[in-house]
Amino acid sequence: MKTNYLKVLLSIGTMILIISCSGLRVSTDFDRKADFKKYKTYNFSKEVDKMTALNDMNRRRLKDAISKEMESKGFQVSPTPDVLVNAFVKGQTKYTANANTTSFGGPFMYRGFGSSNTYVDINKSVEGTLFIDLIDVSEKKMIWEGVAEGLVNPRTNTREDKLNAVVQEIFKNFPR
Repeated sequence: MKTNYLKVLLSIGTMILIISCSGLRVSTDFDRKADFKKYKTYNFSKEVDKMTALNDMNRRRLKDAISKEMESKGFQVSPTPDVLVNAFVKGQTKYTANANTTSFGGPFMYRGFGSSNTYVDINKSVEGTLFIDLIDVSEKKMIWEGVAEGLVNPRTNTREDKLNAVVQEIFKNFPR
């Protein structure tokens, strides 16, 4: 089985967090007509377990972080939920290039004497986005969405802590 290392890096990096919390952009939106007090139970949609952008460990971390926030908002997990939670991640690789030229030879450069060197630094970064949606099961419509986006730092040793912080930030202004 051939492993696509870029895909693995993207999925790990995207979860890692989606951001090192600095530079994190969070937005939420919700149905103003929805009565959030009537929702008491939740569960995850089947699509969350089929999410191919994340490996199993990061998928569990994401579900645990979302469960923690849902329970802090008064929800209980149930096999027959009022609300389904759907979550997915996207990542996009971006490249930037910076050219730096150094010259030696002073005033003789213009007469063909001296030397110069140009160095080009190519930087690769990953912009990650985490989406969390809540769907009213009885009406089959989305009632809330939270989105976090920012640069991913794949070299962090605190992936779980960063993920928890991002999910907490997404749920910060939950209408309940």
